[in-house]
Amino acid sequence: MAKRILLVDDESAVLFAYKKVLQRQELIVDASGTKEETLELLKKYRYDVAILDLRLGGENCEEGFELISHIKNKSPETSIIMITAFGNQEIREQAFSLGADNYFEKPVSTHIIREALQKAGIQIPENDSANGRLKISASNLPAD
Repeated sequence: MAKRILLVDDESAVLFAYKKVLQRQELIVDASGTKEETLELLKKYRYDVAILDLRLGGENCEEGFELISHIKNKSPETSIIMITAFGNQEIREQAFSLGADNYFEKPVSTHIIREALQKAGIQIPENDSANGRLKISASNLPAD
């Protein structure tokens, strides 16, 4: 059976980069740019892994934390990867206390994402076109 991954980030360029790295025949990848859209997807599907951005609604929002709690309450076995461009030790600790399995600060190399997914039971082979050089980052993008 195909594994299902949820990508949540308010930057379409970041979602595109994730999809480029993750899209495989044996994976179903759903992408969302808002908390509301994500909640609708969570009503329909169970995810093996959720990759969540912290800030979806602007500079002072931390909707990613709300999504961690929601996902863990609905599906405790879902592995959660929290990614943010605005991290610090306090945010890291809160993410883990809410149930995140991994926490990374942007930019994140595809190699790191592959390793986190491998720990969650999803194999992503090296992509010849990206060859591990693609970095998923908010640099040169508006703040997430």
